[in-house]
Amino acid sequence: MSLIIYAGNNNVVELTGLKNSITDSIDTGATVNVTIKDASGAEVSGDAWPKSMSHVSSGLYRATLDYDLIIDTPSVITVVIDAIGSGGEVGHWEIPARAIVRNA
Repeated sequence: MSLIIYAGNNNVVELTGLKNSITDSIDTGATVNVTIKDASGAEVSGDAWPKSMSHVSSGLYRATLDYDLIIDTPSVITVVIDAIGSGGEVGHWEIPARAIVRNA
């Protein structure tokens, strides 16, 4: 598990290389959202879910999470990304992440 969400910090979530599943071309017009869930599967407090992810370039979608997410640390949380491609195709990812406090 390599994804880390730092409590008390803004965090950036990215989805890279989103492609149309039929044409295999980069999808720059998809609707992509992210939701953060705690260990019990409930949405964490401190942001509005789902949060829209903006297209940055070449199939890269990005969202910045609010710094005041209410998450227990240390804990395992889930980053849920849902996408509807420009052709209507659906994608769903559930990515485990560690929620920790950043130390110097």
